Amino acid sequence: MQDVILQDLRLVHFKNHSQADFQFSPKLNALVGSNGAGKTTVLDAVHVLCMTRSYFHSTDSHCIQFEAPFFVAEGRMRVGETETPVYCGLKRAEKKVFKADDAEYPRLADHLGRFPVVMISPSDRDLITEGSEARRKLMDGVIAQSDKAFLDALIQYNRALSQRNVLLKYFAANRTFDASMLELYDSQLCQWAPVIHSARKAFIESFEPRLKHYYHWMAGDREEVGIAFKSGLLEHSMEHLLQDKLAKDRVLQYTSVGPHREDLIFTLHGEPLQRVGSQGQQKSYVVALKLAVFDALKEALGIKPILLLDDIFDKLDAQRVEGLIRLVNEHHFGQIFITDTHPERTALMVKEVNEEAKVLDLSPKQ
Repeated sequence: MQDVILQDLRLVHFKNHSQADFQFSPKLNALVGSNGAGKTTVLDAVHVLCMTRSYFHSTDSHCIQFEAPFFVAEGRMRVGETETPVYCGLKRAEKKVFKADDAEYPRLADHLGRFPVVMISPSDRDLITEGSEARRKLMDGVIAQSDKAFLDALIQYNRALSQRNVLLKYFAANRTFDASMLELYDSQLCQWAPVIHSARKAFIESFEPRLKHYYHWMAGDREEVGIAFKSGLLEHSMEHLLQDKLAKDRVLQYTSVGPHREDLIFTLHGEPLQRVGSQGQQKSYVVALKLAVFDALKEALGIKPILLLDDIFDKLDAQRVEGLIRLVNEHHFGQIFITDTHPERTALMVKEVNEEAKVLDLSPKQ
């Protein structure tokens, strides 16, 4: 199976990098340096080239260096013998320019799945502690990279959902109601909801064994984890749910049922992970979750994604760190980027992997 490999990277005014050029190993790349040196920024730039957007910022302009007029991130991707230059640039108050092979896409979503990537970051704990939207985004981001019909259905569903919610607010503001006006949007929601729900349900069924495999690798077999899919569509059709909750929706002034309310329940020994899991257990779960995402993408796309590991050892005990290092040292993954605050641990990993590993010191030059 072929790997996705970023051969080099050039940054101009990207976050805290005024100008930087990097050459990468096709295997392990360890980024070291003091806090604020820009290690995580490099990982985020890789994510931008793979996914068209930052991992950490929902607004593209937040990637522009303070007081700079623009940013540029560009590099050469290789899959097998095929090399593709990828470019992302943004000027303040202008539209983002994203190109592959010097050509812009009709829509940015067409780039998804071409150069898959998986990021594991301390901020991923939000998947456990925050609301359901973050968990749906994780699930949808994986499915959409290999299933364009799902992505199209999701776009169409969200468009109809937004319009239905606007109409519900209009009814409330004007103290009026017209069921026939809702029917147009209801029919669209009923068309696309089963496509989204079925894809998510099938994904979770195949995903849970992968999650358990990676969690047990790091933590041993004494801890039992699971993942459950929560959805009103498991028991009722979208038509039934919309009719049943119409009165409630009119009061709330938004649509309270459908795929946009689905959720994932993370468990430890059958109990909610957020309630019973320690910091180390929650971190292990998130790492296992993301490594399972790696496997799912690899199987669906037939290529190995790039793996980005940002400060991954934080809050893990010695046994879990050892298990994770063993996992990375297996030749199961493709190109890996890793940041670590302990240079000695990084040196040990580099030594154990192979001679192709590379250490990039981002500390300011004296």
